[in-house]
Amino acid sequence: MLKLQSRFDFSVWSGDPAVLAACDDISRAFHGEVKGHYRKLAAWEGGYDEFVYVDTDTILLRDLSFAYDLLDTYGFVTTTSNVPANTKWVWQQSVRGTGALTAEQIEYAAGTQFIASRKECLRFAEVLPRMDAALALSGHMALVTLEMPLLNYLMVTSGRPYTSLRVLAGAEGGGEPPPGDIPQERWAGDPIGPVRDGRLVTPGSPPVFLVHWAGMWWELERGDRVELPHGDLWSYYRWLGDAGGHLADLP
Repeated sequence: MLKLQSRFDFSVWSGDPAVLAACDDISRAFHGEVKGHYRKLAAWEGGYDEFVYVDTDTILLRDLSFAYDLLDTYGFVTTTSNVPANTKWVWQQSVRGTGALTAEQIEYAAGTQFIASRKECLRFAEVLPRMDAALALSGHMALVTLEMPLLNYLMVTSGRPYTSLRVLAGAEGGGEPPPGDIPQERWAGDPIGPVRDGRLVTPGSPPVFLVHWAGMWWELERGDRVELPHGDLWSYYRWLGDAGGHLADLP
């Protein structure tokens, strides 16, 4: 990663190691071992008043500045939420009988591969006192998705407004968002249209700014898939086009 720093002008976080240790402690409480995904919580302890977190198994196709405008209104903005078929990846049905969450909070069930937020919205000083209540619901969480249920719980019980790009675009139920100006995520497991010079050719669709290969790498490692879906798009950026060369070969 450090080999790429000067070329792409980014910084590597070097904050308090105790922050990452606290994230690991939370992971142990839910899984009995360290799952690095819980280190997403460190984003609210970083050096930025406003930030966008993006998973590494994604490709960004557009500028992200639009997300910061939304933070004038919302404390948390994800790409996807309120998809009934996806609720199972956050909550087990039994959570509805606990009375701990409202139907609206449960149905949010957002993906946590992209989160725009403000620093004050989820500091450890607020998170840690809520861990007992979160752990009490662990038996009703879909922990196969690791940190996703906990982050959903923390967001919807924070008292701060939350939404998703999908909701803002007016999508309902399991349908696609209607054409409009609000950029959307697409999952690489779905047909996403032809690729031309590292761009999706999707006329008449909402602008796609992020493609996410969620779950694909595990399936490839297990042998459940023989190739990476839309590997042409992934390879274009992984190899930086014809002129980029292999990232590992950069000085």
